[in-house]
Order: sequence, then C-alpha cells, then structure tokens
Amino acid sequence: MQIQPRSDGGKSILIRKSDGTEQRIELSNAGDVLSSTVQGATATESPPPVPMPIRNKSLPNGLVDMMGIIFGAITIMSLGTPLVKAWARRFERRQDVRQNAQIEQRLATIEHAIESVAVEVERISEGQRFTTKLLADRAQPEMERVR
Repeated sequence: MQIQPRSDGGKSILIRKSDGTEQRIELSNAGDVLSSTVQGATATESPPPVPMPIRNKSLPNGLVDMMGIIFGAITIMSLGTPLVKAWARRFERRQDVRQNAQIEQRLATIEHAIESVAVEVERISEGQRFTTKLLADRAQPEMERVR
C-alpha cells in the first residue's frame, strides 16, 4: 500500500492485492472519495464509484443544551407544581383563619348588643307591668263607685 500526496491537497492510495490487481483510490483534501479504480490482468472494468456517505458521529450543536433545558423544565414542573399548590392552600388557610377571627369578633359584638337590648326590653316590660298594676289598683275603687 502506497499513499501519495496530490497537487490539489488530496491523496492517492495505491493498494496491491495478492491476485496481482491494483486498486487506486483518489481522496480530496476533505477526505471525500473522488474515484476508485481497479487495474490488473484479471481485472475487468469496474463500475463507477459510489460516493460514500460521510458519517458524523457527533451530536448537533446545542442539542445537549436543549435537552438539559427540557428535562430541567419537566423536573421543575413535576416537583414545583405540588409545592406551589401546598403553598397556595396554606396561604388560603391563613386568610380563612383571619376571616374567621373577624367573623367571630363581629358575632361576639352582635351577641353583646342583643343581650343589652334584651336586658333593656326586660326593664321596659317590668316598668310596663308595674305601671299597669298601679293603674289597675287605682281603677278598682273608682270602678266600685260606678257600680
């Protein structure tokens, strides 16, 4: 096997096989196969060379970063959603407790006011009974005169 540089920057590779044939492979400076020919006594005309696809085994630029962002977002959403819901429930409970305290305070004030009104109504009714009794006692002697 012989490797010879070409004037355009490419290389020529000459391979001698054990059956007496020679194969010449012409490569460009980028490594692409330009031509491949077989020569020798037993060799027949070779088919035109099929260009070999270039296999790039590296990942596309930015793919790893994009996948990291996607997996990070999924992780944050799957862990963060229950935490945010729990925090929201706790916040609502605090407001409920505050509202319950305000409602209890208002109810206590209303209860105190109703008790005060009840005591005053009781005093008024006692006064009315007393007045009615006095009027009734005073009216009995006058009623007997009329009879």
